[in-house]
Amino acid sequence: MIIRILADREPYSAFASSDTGLASGMDSLLILNGPAPLDLPPPDLLVLPAEDFLCLPVAPRGREMLRYMPYGPVSLMERSFERGCVDYLREPWSLPELRARASRLQGLHFQCGEKSYELRGARLGSMGAWVDLSEGEAVLLQLLACSAPLPVPRAAAQAALLERNVPPPRLGPCISTLRGKMERLEAGFGARLLLVRGLGYRLEGISCG
Repeated sequence: MIIRILADREPYSAFASSDTGLASGMDSLLILNGPAPLDLPPPDLLVLPAEDFLCLPVAPRGREMLRYMPYGPVSLMERSFERGCVDYLREPWSLPELRARASRLQGLHFQCGEKSYELRGARLGSMGAWVDLSEGEAVLLQLLACSAPLPVPRAAAQAALLERNVPPPRLGPCISTLRGKMERLEAGFGARLLLVRGLGYRLEGISCG
């Protein structure tokens, strides 16, 4: 995972000196100030001041795009999330905090037969195609994929939504819309989300990697 930090003030500009290894599962943390060399691949995540992020044009939805993690005062946090940032760093922040937050954004990868899928934030993708999920749908899919092939009890699914501060929706309709979006991404994929009568729900033929 390549992260680029745009920092022009202390203490963050001190991070812009070298490549730094990250925790297991992440390739590298590339910290730069100013323009990136032409031979570098594009970053997976751009960390920048919130006031600069809020001046950027709104990115189109429905396709893969650069992800942003602004940093700044708490007063700009709500506006930044409304503009579509994936996370927010309240000042002051540290490099270990950035590492921890970035590791959560790498996404969940799982297999279904020969197909590979990725849950990245609230977006579900496969083979370059993406569908946007609600926050509740993303929480449920992550729980179901990590538990597969075992079923997830209804009470556990509701508890996961509450733990993530998702307003508790009616579970049945939320599962139904999730199944529809899975089907829209790949024909037959939605049928993998099964009702286990008297218990809850499970994903069939799914393995996490």
